[in-house]
Amino acid sequence: MTTTTPDLTAFLAFHRALRRDFGRLADALDRLPADDAPRRALIDDHTALQLRALHHHHSDEDANVWPYLRKEAPQAAEVLDTLEAEHQEMDQVIERLTGPRRPAGEQARDLRRLHDLLNDHLDLEEGEVVPLIREHIPAGWWAESGKEVMKSHGRDLPFVAAWTIDAATREQREHILRTVPGVLRVLYRLSWRRGYERRTAQVFG
Repeated sequence: MTTTTPDLTAFLAFHRALRRDFGRLADALDRLPADDAPRRALIDDHTALQLRALHHHHSDEDANVWPYLRKEAPQAAEVLDTLEAEHQEMDQVIERLTGPRRPAGEQARDLRRLHDLLNDHLDLEEGEVVPLIREHIPAGWWAESGKEVMKSHGRDLPFVAAWTIDAATREQREHILRTVPGVLRVLYRLSWRRGYERRTAQVFG
């Protein structure tokens, strides 16, 4: 039992982004004229960014969060096994999405498949595992782990941060901007948000 509750605001806001945007990318491909190669390249690049962010998220859970819960909450073993198996199922779809370019319709079908798998997965994770994270994982451990995950995004961090804040609820957004280091808040307001908004306007129209 933890003495302080970990701050899951950014974690859950990132889930909102995952729930939303793979389906939006599928819609963008369905609307794409067959001869619009430049926009197809933008959609593919945006898809690759989101898939890298998803990979980081799942890798951290598999390597750090789930093992911690297996130790502190052994009753969670069955649901954690299920979540890990779902990660592997999604990896099969992600492998197709990151492979050689395919017709837009095929890519859109896999993006919708990933959208459906992710939403079902996050329903289970948020319903059964998030309460265990709050109960068993110390706030300090969670905060330090979050810093490492942030660093691991490397050059993708501006996109991931702006994407997360864009998908967040108003309350989540205000909390994130109030609690992140000041330098990140300034970078977001002066640069990252604008770059993200330009990119998504081009990708989604």
